[in-house]
Amino acid sequence: MKITPSVPLSRYLSQKNRTGRPPNPTTCITQGAELVSPADLSGLSGLLPQVKQKAVGITDSERLRRRIDLLVLFFQETQAQGGTPERREVALVLFYFLKGFDMIPDSIPQIGLLDDALLVETALNRNLAALRAHWAATQRVFPENP
Repeated sequence: MKITPSVPLSRYLSQKNRTGRPPNPTTCITQGAELVSPADLSGLSGLLPQVKQKAVGITDSERLRRRIDLLVLFFQETQAQGGTPERREVALVLFYFLKGFDMIPDSIPQIGLLDDALLVETALNRNLAALRAHWAATQRVFPENP
């Protein structure tokens, strides 16, 4: 069974690359996260192995790979928290990374993951306090340079 984002979320993500002008990453994340439903959060949990597998294939940016792994781990470990704003933002970015709703197609050498990296970076910075708090609550040291 193929798991896909809800219709509103899919529509939002697929239209991001047709607007003619790249959206502001913060606006993209904020607006998109509002559309992430409980069903999307549940569905993404089933897609995490695919997210991890795609991340392993990133050969030209260890930093991006580490940051995606960090967001995946946060998403997994905060499952009991439900649809917090942080989880919805992380979910949006992981869906974007996995599903290929790209402003820049991933297949373009050297720049294909640039839009993904920008959203990952933005989501990480926007939610850094929540990530650090989660790591502290689980008595782990947050990576110094994730």
